[in-house]
Amino acid sequence: MPEDSLIPGHTQQGRLVMNAKISIAEFFSWRHHPFADTYSLKQPFLSHKDKRIMDKALSLLSYGKSFAVTGPSGSGKSTLAQHIISSLDPHHYRPILIPYGGLQRGGILKAIADLLGVDASGRSVPLLTRLQKHISQMTSENSGLFPVIVIDDAQLMERDSLLDLCSLMINPQKKTVAASLILIGDEMLAKTLQLNIMSAIRTRLTCFFCMDPLNEEESHAFISFRLDCSQAPAHLFDQGALELIASSCHGNRRLIMNMATVLLDEAFYLQEKTVGSQLVLSCDLVEISG
Repeated sequence: MPEDSLIPGHTQQGRLVMNAKISIAEFFSWRHHPFADTYSLKQPFLSHKDKRIMDKALSLLSYGKSFAVTGPSGSGKSTLAQHIISSLDPHHYRPILIPYGGLQRGGILKAIADLLGVDASGRSVPLLTRLQKHISQMTSENSGLFPVIVIDDAQLMERDSLLDLCSLMINPQKKTVAASLILIGDEMLAKTLQLNIMSAIRTRLTCFFCMDPLNEEESHAFISFRLDCSQAPAHLFDQGALELIASSCHGNRRLIMNMATVLLDEAFYLQEKTVGSQLVLSCDLVEISG
């Protein structure tokens, strides 16, 4: 290919990389892309506060309690919730994860019915009643499983849907708890549940766990953790680059993942084995803020 046929902005080095067809994994010598969303980690990164929430959440569930986990987008709420679910003893608990709380009232109940194997097509008995009976039977059996209903994006739920969930939490015959509820949502969920009209739901929740963005030290540790899990070289980012990423992303884990992905692609294109501060500052695909 003649030199003048290069795409504007592409360097001779970039052309050599493309011609050699070296994969980004081979270039950086990692097993997995450290910031890819195509796989999940068995053990996620947990800050000190995350670990405290994790321990208290598991303790509350052992008592049949319910709670909410709130915090800004990218603070790790969904990841923590999934880790809580995976840590439950499968011989004693039956997790029911609804990943989107924006479903209509009937949609929420049908999603729960599908996961529990309850026929949602019958009309003679309301689905809510059938679910109540099914869950009560689950917990009444000697070898029964205790349901834990987890709703992500719960700030999108209607009040009636939340009341339906509250009705599933009680065994009316024994007057005991039949299921635990975990609501996952952003700051709007916390504000909504404080309204007087939501008191019937709020009083069913033992507490509210608020997740915070990572501080600068935790942001560095988060990146190092992802590199270590993917068996990537520890020197992929120098100290200056780490500081710029941490200050720009303000502890938002999702933003850190996205920004680091773009920077590694840029380093691969430029044939640089380490993402340095100069590369971060010169990359026009990322936004640097203080």
